[in-house]
Amino acid sequence: MKKIYFLILILSLIVGGFIFYDLKSNEKLETSSKSHKIQNINPEIFIFHFQPSLKENSEVIINFEKKYLVFKTMYPFIPEPPPRRGGAKEPFENSKKPLQNYFTDLEGDDLKHLKSLIKSLSTSDYKRIEDNYIDGISYNFSILFSDKSLKNAFVAHDKTENQEKIILEVLRLLEKTNKHEENFEILVYYSKIY
Repeated sequence: MKKIYFLILILSLIVGGFIFYDLKSNEKLETSSKSHKIQNINPEIFIFHFQPSLKENSEVIINFEKKYLVFKTMYPFIPEPPPRRGGAKEPFENSKKPLQNYFTDLEGDDLKHLKSLIKSLSTSDYKRIEDNYIDGISYNFSILFSDKSLKNAFVAHDKTENQEKIILEVLRLLEKTNKHEENFEILVYYSKIY
């Protein structure tokens, strides 16, 4: 009788070991397939807003699939008001010029670095660092991924390292693709206050 109990105990341990081993290997497969899926999720559309408090706000749209960039103003152009009557004897010249919207095709190399920066973003990079903000510039960006998920980030004065890299890369792309004299001043301004 003791031999039968001993045999049942040994068989139970062997079967339990096989079941445990099978569960662990399935768990590893699921984990590796999830990480493989995450690595295969790519950005499709990237929208970035420059929002300075005292200058023109602009929007940058980058389509990774069709490889293009759009730079555009977010609000209509408002010219400077003329000086009050009787104050100036010289004719008024409006020196402020509207930003020029533009579309440009991009090459794969232009997008490669931005894509890797986007893929390296962590959860904290999508959160705004809270502080007492009086004035300045803020940035917002939205990313539509290939799995149709959408993520938004709100950036103000304090930035994470990855947020800084994203801003610098967008500025680099704008400086490379801009051909309009009217846009140079605002791009220099964005770069300075960055």
